[in-house]
Amino acid sequence: MPESEWPRRYRQYRVERLRRRDIGQIAQLERRVFLEPMSWGQIVIKYLSPRTIYLVVKDGPRIIAYFGFEVFGAYAHVLANVTDPDYRHQGLAAFLLTAAEPLAQARGARAFLGEVRRSNTPQLRVLQTIGWQVVSEMPRFFGNGEDAYIVMKVFA
Repeated sequence: MPESEWPRRYRQYRVERLRRRDIGQIAQLERRVFLEPMSWGQIVIKYLSPRTIYLVVKDGPRIIAYFGFEVFGAYAHVLANVTDPDYRHQGLAAFLLTAAEPLAQARGARAFLGEVRRSNTPQLRVLQTIGWQVVSEMPRFFGNGEDAYIVMKVFA
């Protein structure tokens, strides 16, 4: 999505592809927001995969949100959709997900597919407002035994 099409409230930020030098910030945010974060090494492995795209939102040099996905055939599997807690409730997650759709489509994906913790109702609400649907449930999906909703967004 060209910057000229961004809602005015986001024009103070930059959206770009993740750079290697910024992986440390992603790892810090993972530890800050997830019960089961990916390690720096796991993020590097994903980052280096030709199937993976990470988009980040920056406020100056600081990453304030990111979205990562891997394309497998017709599906783009969501790795993470994170907004720094200091920047939540601005619509950044929905904005970033929408901005990533053309990138996934350009790689042949026809839909996003992901997992959301059953307890993560704020994330589920965000996804549903931009057209995602719960398509299934996975009992005890997460390491702590929590169930997951399997969510999907078919591209128009």
